[in-house]
Amino acid sequence: EMIGNIAHQWSQPLSAISTLATGSKIQKEMNILTDKEFYKAMDTINNTTQFLSQTIDDFRNFYKPETNMKIFSTTNLIENSFNIINTQFKIKNIEVIKNIEKIKINSLENELMQVIINILNNARDALIKEEINVKLILINIFTNKKDSNKINIEIIDNAKGIKEDIIHRIFEPYFTTKHKSQGTGIGLYMCEEIIKKHLNGEINVENVKFDYKKKRYQGAKFTIILNKNIH
Repeated sequence: EMIGNIAHQWSQPLSAISTLATGSKIQKEMNILTDKEFYKAMDTINNTTQFLSQTIDDFRNFYKPETNMKIFSTTNLIENSFNIINTQFKIKNIEVIKNIEKIKINSLENELMQVIINILNNARDALIKEEINVKLILINIFTNKKDSNKINIEIIDNAKGIKEDIIHRIFEPYFTTKHKSQGTGIGLYMCEEIIKKHLNGEINVENVKFDYKKKRYQGAKFTIILNKNIH
């Protein structure tokens, strides 16, 4: 699944590099390559390779085991998560609406990223499966209204929700609604294990109705509640 993510991320940049290199070569052979166009093409190729290099760092850091908590911001958390999966959401025409309060949190960033990416990928798969024309995912992060030392992370989709007869089972080990040929990532059971046992937080899911641009939608809402752990 991660190799698939890398392939999606790299496909367009590699195509751009190939097009620029081939185009510059043809222009040179035809003796119409100006210095301005040459330097512009080289700068673009260099910037694109820097992006590819950064992508590899993002993936490597994502899988690097963490033992020590560190301070990071919620905005960087979401940005780093989407650096890994963003392309797959774009090609499926999924609109992601982010309402993120910039909050400092002391936690295990990579483990939290794994949970967020897994929930986002599940939402993506549900939206594709339902063949919905307007595909939405809302990400809300804000200070917990009852306890200012905690944060809430909400991920909401409009994939019509989870069937009521199974919604209470989705965090069970080995429970899945997907065919075994589909990649399921770390799974929702592992998400719950990470949030509860590693990050000392809580995670829950419910079906909700919400309004967006004067239209009403229905879907699943995952809520993660974590301590900021900053004193």
